[in-house]
Amino acid sequence: MPHPEQPSFEELAARNAELTARVAELVAVVAEQAALIGALRAEVAALRRQAGRDSSNSSQPPSQDGPAAEAKKKARAGSRRARPGRAQGGQKGHPGASLAWAARPDETRVIEPGACGGCGADLAVAGGRVACAVQVFDIPPAALTVTEYQMMSRTCGCGQVTTAPPPPGVTGGPVCYGPNVVDAATLLASTDVIGVERAADLMAALLKAPVSTGFVSRCLVRLDAALLAAGFEGALKDALRAADVLGTDETPAPLATAAASAQDCGNPHVYTVRTMRAYAGGGADLIWYGAAGDRTKASITGFAILDGYRGVLVRDDYGGYLSYDTTLAGVQQCLAHLYRYLDDAYATGPESQVWTRQAGDALREAAAAVRTARDAGQARLDPALLARLRHSYDQAVTYGISVNLSRRWHKGNHPGLTLARRLKRKASQVWLFATRFDVPATNNGSENAIRGYKLAAKISGCWRTLATLQRHCRIRSYLTTARSHGRHPLAAIRDALNGHAWMPPHPA
Repeated sequence: MPHPEQPSFEELAARNAELTARVAELVAVVAEQAALIGALRAEVAALRRQAGRDSSNSSQPPSQDGPAAEAKKKARAGSRRARPGRAQGGQKGHPGASLAWAARPDETRVIEPGACGGCGADLAVAGGRVACAVQVFDIPPAALTVTEYQMMSRTCGCGQVTTAPPPPGVTGGPVCYGPNVVDAATLLASTDVIGVERAADLMAALLKAPVSTGFVSRCLVRLDAALLAAGFEGALKDALRAADVLGTDETPAPLATAAASAQDCGNPHVYTVRTMRAYAGGGADLIWYGAAGDRTKASITGFAILDGYRGVLVRDDYGGYLSYDTTLAGVQQCLAHLYRYLDDAYATGPESQVWTRQAGDALREAAAAVRTARDAGQARLDPALLARLRHSYDQAVTYGISVNLSRRWHKGNHPGLTLARRLKRKASQVWLFATRFDVPATNNGSENAIRGYKLAAKISGCWRTLATLQRHCRIRSYLTTARSHGRHPLAAIRDALNGHAWMPPHPA
């Protein structure tokens, strides 16, 4: 018989059921809190990743890097300088550049010592020899010279009166600047970071030619009109479409508020399409620039270069170019972009994302091997080496997919999973450079080509109109391509203004 103070079986059972329900409730709370903690951890990791993104690990332009990114950049530079076994400066095999001794100097001046350094006697009739010599490369002082051209008129025996035309490059009158001033002003104003006002200032300060901003603007208009009349841009596009390998890139190009508010000018960009010979063994390049009021597939189509192109395109993974892949002979994904994406994924968890290091190391080793083989005159990589590197890459990407399949992320899939799947899906576009030595591993050539426009936006702020920007692009296309083919910019400007614009080699 139970003790009177002891609970009955029914009471104990009820109490047990109550506690069991309470435990189940607490277990549910703990599970909910664990899920919340996991979600918050993933969100914190995402926020830290976002805060740590800069131009070194994402597509963010360097102009938007903050103080932390600049400090990280300096730390990386310091670690590179401190690398053992690598001397500072140019490395072995670098061609370098310096002044060379001239066998026949334009002028030779003999410098006499004057009086004896010991007794002070005159040394005019004393014997001597050349103790040492130094050659100084300099330019003469700038000064305007005034030339009066008198166009003669002669009367023939038949009665016809003939007057001589002005010399080439002499326009206007009765007083005008000559072709040398026009060429120099045009060249200065057509650079990306100087502009019309600074060009006029430099003309006065350096060359003592006090030209006005209106004069400089007219110089640009004249050159652009000459290029349009010669059909240079059309010829350049024809030559680009016939090339085996092209690279392309784009960058924002801010317009003034009034211009940006116009229809179809909400997101102005400068585009470039170029050959990549200088980055895949050497050679003269074709470099085209164009501008549009937005960054869309329609604008790219409007340039009439890539539509119908059948060669290899080196690019990043911007969606505006994806529709061309089916008609191209191949695509090379820019490895410089991929390295940044791999670094970004690694930062989300160095222990779990170690696969990114293996994939990046395989690509870097392959790119270095291609450069070595190309410099040695070889046409392909050693098959065993290529197979080993590709296996290492594939192994890393497969691990990256498996390790991130169930990994938490605050929004969508984990960045490591997204990147690993992309690298697997587009492996043929990642590795094309390893089998075709005329294809560079990166799109650095295109990025370097438009770097001047990035600097112009950073220094000057904006372009006044889209038409002005498009004119600048046409002029830069002409001068940059002509210079790549060995034509001096000043000579190229004069050729165009005289009606004989330099033209790109006609495609075979």
